[in-house]
Amino acid sequence: MVRSVKVGLVALSLVVPALVMVGSAAAATPPIQLLVPQGTAFSVLGYDCGGIGENAYATGFDSSLDPLAGYPTGDVFLTTTCSAGKGTHFTVTAWTSDTWDLTGALLSHSVLSGAPTVDPTFTATDPPTSNQVYNTTNFKCSSSSGAVPSACLQLAPTFTPRPRVTGISSTQGPATGGTSVTISGDGFTAATQVYFGTTLAVSPTINSDTSITAVAPADTSGTSPDTVDVTVVSPGGTSFTSSSDQFTFYGQPSVTGVSPSSGPMSGGYYVTVTGTNFVGTTGVKDGDTPTAFQVIDNTTLSVYIVPGETAGDQMDITVTSPGGTSPVTPADQFTYGSSGCTGSCTSSVSCAKVTGTVTGLMKLSLCTPASATNRTASTAALGSTLTWVTSRQTTVESLSSSSPGQGLCPLNSTELDISGVVTGGTSTYTAIGDAVSASLCENRSGHLSLVTGTKYSL
Repeated sequence: MVRSVKVGLVALSLVVPALVMVGSAAAATPPIQLLVPQGTAFSVLGYDCGGIGENAYATGFDSSLDPLAGYPTGDVFLTTTCSAGKGTHFTVTAWTSDTWDLTGALLSHSVLSGAPTVDPTFTATDPPTSNQVYNTTNFKCSSSSGAVPSACLQLAPTFTPRPRVTGISSTQGPATGGTSVTISGDGFTAATQVYFGTTLAVSPTINSDTSITAVAPADTSGTSPDTVDVTVVSPGGTSFTSSSDQFTFYGQPSVTGVSPSSGPMSGGYYVTVTGTNFVGTTGVKDGDTPTAFQVIDNTTLSVYIVPGETAGDQMDITVTSPGGTSPVTPADQFTYGSSGCTGSCTSSVSCAKVTGTVTGLMKLSLCTPASATNRTASTAALGSTLTWVTSRQTTVESLSSSSPGQGLCPLNSTELDISGVVTGGTSTYTAIGDAVSASLCENRSGHLSLVTGTKYSL
């Protein structure tokens, strides 16, 4: 809302001497000219022909952003004249309604549909702070005579503006701290403290009224990721928080398990990696080789296994994030097995019937070769582990899927093509490295069946 202010409507010749006196009493804080930056003015007009002229008129203070210190408001007339060739010209104009902070930085603007009513002799005082705004034609709010209408802000002698943070150079770093951050904004000259969340920053340095350099402290929340606001404190108050001041701490990742922990030399399949602090992962390595991955959640990754070189080789799967790289431990090891196929793999089992749904259980049946203890198998939807009925043994698959649309399926059904490899399990019915393939149809109710004439091979 716009705060009620003390207003004086007096002749312009009487206003200026009074303001000069205020300026003299507070020599350290000369009047601030309230302007629309030329870049913003260009975005409003769409033209800049040798510069954009501004006639600015203060209209009061807005207390909706900070009840303890109103922000100056005003209307600005923008104009630029351009050549149209052959000695002709055209002029582009617009009015904007504007709000500035207490350092004179433009906070917001809107384009008005028509010319507002302005008062060239307007003055107003913000009651909580005794800050003043006024209109004058003096050159850039100085004591020198001029002709261009200007809106001016005069801060009270004892007033310190609240700091404002508009951006930070680094938005993430390790929970151990140590990230150097340059904070942008204004009102920093009188800053006394910088915080990351509720923790004091390390070695803050005021570079200017618009820049502070500080080092992120250690984050002790125990949460990763942990997003906090970077705030600046001065006698004028604490900077308001916004998305522009947010910094995220990341804990060091750790790997506690790999499943399955062994697989065929051919690679080309995915394993499940469990651990901590996986959100924010930027890279994963199979040994020394960067590999593809997907972050499932903060404790689970799906990691692609690259081809191996020698059966029995072990490699560490390591995870890197802004929090660092996971330490190497026996829990992160994957072993290339000598069992199963290498190179081009074939399937040893085929099942002639698939039933179930994508969102529930999927069941394989009519499998060959016939087995007294492995008649059918079921899995949670298109999950990675098949459990064989009777034997209760398992077949672990690494799967990918694609859909060509209706494809070979009946009308109102969608084809779902599955491919992958057997990567483990307790079953001797299937072999590690066996290729997995199937072409399924999903009807509008979500029920699955095989494309006519095909089988689920694994």
